[in-house]
Amino acid sequence: MKQPLVVALEDKRRSLVRDVSAAAPISAKTSADPMKLRDVPLAFLPTFEAAGRLGSFAAAAAELCLTPSAVSQQIRGLEEALGVSLFERTGRSAALTPQGETYLKEVRKSLQELATSTSRLRRRNRESVLRMSTMSMGAHEFLMPRLAAFHERFPGVELCIETTNEVIDFKVSDYDAALRVGDGWADLQVHTLGRASFAAVCSQQLAGSIRNALDVCEYTLLDPAGGGERALQMLLAAHGRLDLRAVRTWHFETCYDTLRAAEHGLGVAFAVFPIATPLVQTGKLAVPLVERFALPGQVCFVHRPDDQRFPFHEIAAWMTEQYQALPTLPEGRIVSS
Repeated sequence: MKQPLVVALEDKRRSLVRDVSAAAPISAKTSADPMKLRDVPLAFLPTFEAAGRLGSFAAAAAELCLTPSAVSQQIRGLEEALGVSLFERTGRSAALTPQGETYLKEVRKSLQELATSTSRLRRRNRESVLRMSTMSMGAHEFLMPRLAAFHERFPGVELCIETTNEVIDFKVSDYDAALRVGDGWADLQVHTLGRASFAAVCSQQLAGSIRNALDVCEYTLLDPAGGGERALQMLLAAHGRLDLRAVRTWHFETCYDTLRAAEHGLGVAFAVFPIATPLVQTGKLAVPLVERFALPGQVCFVHRPDDQRFPFHEIAAWMTEQYQALPTLPEGRIVSS
C-alpha cells in the first residue's frame, strides 16, 4: 500500500499536466497512451516558474544561479515532455503562451503547497530549535548581547538567529518567529516591543565638520538597501529641500556593515535607535545633527498564531522588557570633545 505522502505527491504531479495534456504538440511525436507520471521532469518546474514570473530566461538564470543556456535547455525539455510550447521567444524576452500562462498558475500553486508542507515537516523535526529572522542590527546589537540571559530564562529553547533584509513570508518559510519594524501582519501574532527612531551618524572625526543637513551631502552616504537615501530625503525635506542633491553613495548589504563603515570614517549613515544607542555611548559613533525621525510603526516580535511548540507569550514579554531597558538616545548633537 502506498504511503499517504506518496499518494498526495502523485496527485499533485498529475495536476501539473492535466491542463496541457490536450494541447497541440510541438513535435510530431504522439502517443495514444496518457502521459505517465515519470515522464514529467519535475526538477525543471522551479526553472519554468521563475522564467514565467520574470519574463526572461536571463533573469531566471540569475535568480537560480544557473546559466541562461541551462534555463533554455530545461524549458525546452519541459516543453518536449508536455508536448506544448510554453513560451514565445522574442529576442531577449520570453512571453508565455496561453497554455504556458495556465500551466504557470498551476505550477506556482503546487510549488507553494509543497514548500508549505516541507516547511511544516521541518518545523516538526526540530521541536527545541526556535529559528528567528531579524535584520543584522537587531541580531548584533540587541539579541547577541542577550543570548546568555535568554538561555538562562528559557533553557529548553535553542535560539537560532538568522539575518536578512527581506520580510519573511511565514506561509512558505520554516522560520518560527521574526523581529520586524512596522505594523499590520493580520495573519500573524504580533507582540509590540516599542517604538524606534533614526538619526544621522558618523565617526567622531567627521562630526566636527557637519553642522546642518546640507553638510551631510558633502560626504559619502552609506546606504543599506536604499534606507539611507530615504532617510536623507526626510532630513532634507525637514529643512525645505525637496530635491535629493547629487550625493556619492556606497551601498552595503546590511545595516551592521553600514554602521561599521561609518565608524571607520567612510561617510555618513543613518542608525536606528535605541538599538544603536550603545555605539554612541561608547564613542564609536557620533550624532552630528539634532534631528531625530520616528520610524513608521513599531518594533514587533511576530510568529504564527497556531504554533504551540514554544512559549511565545513569555518570550515576547521577556523581549519587551529587554527592549524597554535599552538606553534612549539623548537629544542634541552628540560628539566627543
